Amino acid sequence: MADALSIPIPFDDSISRHVTVYHAADLARLPQHQAASKWLQAQTHGVMDNWYAEPAMLKLGHQWHPLAVGSAHAAQTYVASPFSGYIDYAKDELSTIEDVSARKWAARSLAVATPWFKGLALDRAVSVNAWGVSTHLYPRWSLDQVALITEGLSQAFVDRPLWMRTLNEASDLSLLSHLVEQGWQLWPSRQVYVFDPKDASAWANKRNNQIDQKLLRQTTLQSMMPADFTLADAPLMAQLYTQLYIDKHSRWNVHYNATYFAQAIEQGWLSFYGFRDAQGQLVAFIGVFEDDRTMTTPMLGYDTSLPQQMALYRLLMGRVMQVALEADKLLNLGAGSANFKRMRGGQPMMEWHAFYHRHLPWHRFIPMQLTGWLLGKTVPDFLAKQAV
Repeated sequence: MADALSIPIPFDDSISRHVTVYHAADLARLPQHQAASKWLQAQTHGVMDNWYAEPAMLKLGHQWHPLAVGSAHAAQTYVASPFSGYIDYAKDELSTIEDVSARKWAARSLAVATPWFKGLALDRAVSVNAWGVSTHLYPRWSLDQVALITEGLSQAFVDRPLWMRTLNEASDLSLLSHLVEQGWQLWPSRQVYVFDPKDASAWANKRNNQIDQKLLRQTTLQSMMPADFTLADAPLMAQLYTQLYIDKHSRWNVHYNATYFAQAIEQGWLSFYGFRDAQGQLVAFIGVFEDDRTMTTPMLGYDTSLPQQMALYRLLMGRVMQVALEADKLLNLGAGSANFKRMRGGQPMMEWHAFYHRHLPWHRFIPMQLTGWLLGKTVPDFLAKQAV
């Protein structure tokens, strides 16, 4: 069966019914003012050192959305690889499970799951609306649009599963329903923490939030808003991010390099907030990825050598809370630091990956269907118990 990348581009509209797939080779033909086109162009500059997926573009009517056509690679970041997310990253997280029996159960389960997941060949999945961040955000696609996307992409990529990452009921309730109706299967991913603007008065008045806001008012550090970041900040941003996300946490996080931060500042697909010291040195920053309804924080970095009394992490979280309140948007702070987020009013929410594999041959469809069913039966309860 021919690889999808060999299909002539643009894909035949008479087959895809208003869904067209473009690849990086067609970059010059894409509208350069589109944010998705700018993101596709940035990827050609190697902005992520462990992202090996092929960049592509989905055109749905007048909308443009980035695609990531998966590639099997031993060092692939979890953002581009379901295997790295469900297996490799999960192994790195075992040490964070405090309950010894639960940790042993998780380790045994991962040992059994590793060869099984390798057999699923999920690294070749096509990620939809793939912006290269930990939490993807999705438009308000109607049921008809979801049907068009499903049909068009399953015909364009006949031997690859389709993948929509990081969906939750707070921001994607209707999309989740549409996907299930169109035959997509939901796989549990992780437990995230969201702050709903409808409950803003409740979480804004949490004691810990008020302390954080007081820290913001009293800090002697120089506050930075998005317009204050320049290309000269990019190398240090990459360094601070790497210290925290790669060196301290997991090598399966995205390896954003200095070029990424420079492109993000220049093209504006992320908004950055941060702090400088008295000498003008950047000591902490956080990136915000957002649409008209939701804010997420896919990355941050701070100088881990500075005293904890400077409360750099709390200052960054306090700033993001403040921005979300002013924008009246849902704030999704992702997973991790569960107690910190609960104490500030974060509501736990199960996050899901959606896979479409009905177009695959039965010997690939059945194992994926079984995997999704088993994960749905075991993972949500396990994650909920660990977050208590």
